[in-house]
Amino acid sequence: MKRVLALLAALLMTALALAACGGDGGGGQAAGTGAEEEGEVVKGGILRVGTTDGYDSINPFVAFSAQSYSTFIDIYPELVQYNADFEWEGDWAESWETSPDGLTWTFKLKPGGKWSDGTPLTAEDAVWTGETILKYADGPTANLAPFLEHVKSLEAPDPNTLVVTYETPVGNVLPQLQQFFVLPKHVWQKYAVGDGKALKQYLPEKDLPIVSAGQYVLTKYDKKGTTILERNEGFYGPQPNADAVGIQWFANSDAMVTAFRSGELDFIAVPLTAVSAIEDDPQFEVIKAEGFQINNFIFNSNPKKPQNRELLDPRVREAFAHALNREEMIEVVHAGHAQPVASIVAPVAGKWMNPNLKPEEYDIDRANQILDDLGYERGSDGIRMANGHKMSYEIITPDSLDGINRAFEIAKTGLAEIGVEVTQNSLDSTTAFEEIGAPEWKYLNFDLSMWDWVGYLDPNFVLSVVGCDQYGGWSDTAYCNPEYDRLYKLQAATADEEKRKEIVWKLQEILYEDKPYIQLVVLDIVTAHSTKWDGFLPGGLDAYTKRYLGEPHQVG
Repeated sequence: MKRVLALLAALLMTALALAACGGDGGGGQAAGTGAEEEGEVVKGGILRVGTTDGYDSINPFVAFSAQSYSTFIDIYPELVQYNADFEWEGDWAESWETSPDGLTWTFKLKPGGKWSDGTPLTAEDAVWTGETILKYADGPTANLAPFLEHVKSLEAPDPNTLVVTYETPVGNVLPQLQQFFVLPKHVWQKYAVGDGKALKQYLPEKDLPIVSAGQYVLTKYDKKGTTILERNEGFYGPQPNADAVGIQWFANSDAMVTAFRSGELDFIAVPLTAVSAIEDDPQFEVIKAEGFQINNFIFNSNPKKPQNRELLDPRVREAFAHALNREEMIEVVHAGHAQPVASIVAPVAGKWMNPNLKPEEYDIDRANQILDDLGYERGSDGIRMANGHKMSYEIITPDSLDGINRAFEIAKTGLAEIGVEVTQNSLDSTTAFEEIGAPEWKYLNFDLSMWDWVGYLDPNFVLSVVGCDQYGGWSDTAYCNPEYDRLYKLQAATADEEKRKEIVWKLQEILYEDKPYIQLVVLDIVTAHSTKWDGFLPGGLDAYTKRYLGEPHQVG
């Protein structure tokens, strides 16, 4: 541990300058990609990761950014996770079994785990976490409630056994529980009182190091700088190969790529416009994979919004869709490493994506005809009038989304051709999300936004974000459709996969017709690492498994 602290001190003093190598570092997962060809596995050292996708919070009841969720996977226990082949394996769970009626799932947990403050990790922590999420599901814990859909109760018959009972057989128990982060009861229980709002108000960064029981402990947090994860000696599973991980945030992708190419970083998610240059550099290895990130165009769908109510009309939204040039976005913004999409469920999800939905064609004439038919005539300045005011709107964009400024300009150009004027309001992610929900998560002020969703192999989560119960939770559209909600709950409780698929396809069809979003493109995932390190898994698995930051290792 002393050597870790020394390395961390050097890291912080040099802002992720070259890390020291070597050391035995304890036990670890020796498996890796290419280790046999590159040299022996060398344990220890600091894995220096660069990102432009910053943290928004390290409170699981508040966070929504992909970076935050990736870190939760590393610092908190989960029952199950995916392996490198996207097959299920235990994380904290050693084994599990299901009752014949499908209602009761019993998990045998790996013994001996400890929270980083020395407190034993037991099944009671999982029971408390689950019961707290269920108790406040319509309020402070709404973000995590979809992962316990239809759970009736949680019990701990002994410290190493967890029993989860469902109200009805559920077809996606393991995908749901893969995002069930177990929190330390002895730390969090004092905030689960009254209306539970203190759960969202708690700032874990004020109490570093965060009490963790995953493979790493978060010891330093800086959402606009460097966050440090140190190896957790009390982890119930195999120790990670690295002593620590340093995650450095960059304000723009150009600065991150420069730092990577100059040797200040070991691993990055490659900006798609930089892929070809990094591929040609022999000091790096590039890994490509199908992506889960879908970039979209968002409409405020709250029927109570007081202004610009023409944007509630699906016909207006269809006109907008025909004015958005996906192919130009793919080539200009993403250097060809993306594909057009029509659904919030990504193609990588396989059979769950509805193949009958097609992206709207880029067709300016058709878009203009739709708005002409609605009677929205152009003024002398070329901007259309709707309900007595100009069709002039603000689009909120998060500054953390790579390429968003260029994507906005393409959208702006296309919309101008149909007589619609838009301006950009670029904000940090936290502020942008708050502006979408303003005032006080009533979603009354904003009109439009451009953002993204990063889903999972199972569609349950991305389909949940438009539920009526997600106001103040995941919702970034204020969409609320009782029939959609009914079908969403039905699919979650349908154990037969073919029947569930039919419902999931219908849900996507409803969203396609109502258009709270125009889905634009799905991005490929491209990562790159220094040849001094190996053992990296394909991008996208960071949201699925501790192996993602557990297996990378230095090579001799």
